[in-house]
Amino acid sequence: MRTSNRHLIFKMATAAILSLGVNLASAEEGILRVGGSTTLLPIISTVASDFMAKYKTWNKVNAALPDKPIVIFVTAGGSSFGVKSVMNDTIDIGMVSRELKDKEVEKLGTHQSILVGKDAVAIATSARNPLASLKTALSSDEVARIFSGEVSHFRGLNKALPNKQIVLLVRDAGAGSTELLQEEIMKERQISKNALQLSSQGALLQKLQNNHSAVAYISSGLIMQSENALKSIALDGVAASNENVMNGKYKLARPMYLLVKGTPSPYMKAFADYVLADGQKVVERLGYVPAQ
Repeated sequence: MRTSNRHLIFKMATAAILSLGVNLASAEEGILRVGGSTTLLPIISTVASDFMAKYKTWNKVNAALPDKPIVIFVTAGGSSFGVKSVMNDTIDIGMVSRELKDKEVEKLGTHQSILVGKDAVAIATSARNPLASLKTALSSDEVARIFSGEVSHFRGLNKALPNKQIVLLVRDAGAGSTELLQEEIMKERQISKNALQLSSQGALLQKLQNNHSAVAYISSGLIMQSENALKSIALDGVAASNENVMNGKYKLARPMYLLVKGTPSPYMKAFADYVLADGQKVVERLGYVPAQ
């Protein structure tokens, strides 16, 4: 099955089940609901598919677990959605691509944040964007001026660039990438109201590839998967590479967590352990920094 189709099936199935308002984990043992970060979606949905195909029933993962089919539903919604849904018990495991806020930690109480990898949020354009060939790096102030709308045309960055309007592509306010950009780059500035807001990293990727006047912030892992259709622009002279994420030089680096409230059930622990073992190969294959 093609990866994109598999992701769609996971999202559609989860949406249908969550709409019933039924706590499946208590109603039927062995069903896990995972949701949140759209950056983690392709990783976790792939790992969940592999996990279900490999073991099929829970007793084959752990003999102490019942002989029931493994069912894992994975949906997106953004990092903030993942945190809130774990808080209110709508899902079992949250996917979060940022650090937890103090108020979230307080509301969660006892919880576990399981690091599954790291990612860089890159400033990017399509490879055919005029910025891609003439500006290999932008300063933090230039990025803030672009996304605030203070610089609205390419020529405002370099007189050799065309006097063409910049199209801004952004994620929603609850996305981990948006919160990181606001904290590290925008500071007191706000993202322009004229920016086109996309609901997921996948939607942002597609729009960025097809619009050669657009500038966006996007997961560096998706840029690596774009087959040279996208161009990452260095920030303050530092490339958004996995190496610079690992050595701490790139400022828009972020952790990717699985979030569990309270003590993980045996099912949650079994799946999380798999993500930290075989799942790390998927993290690396999709262009992200493994946790181990």
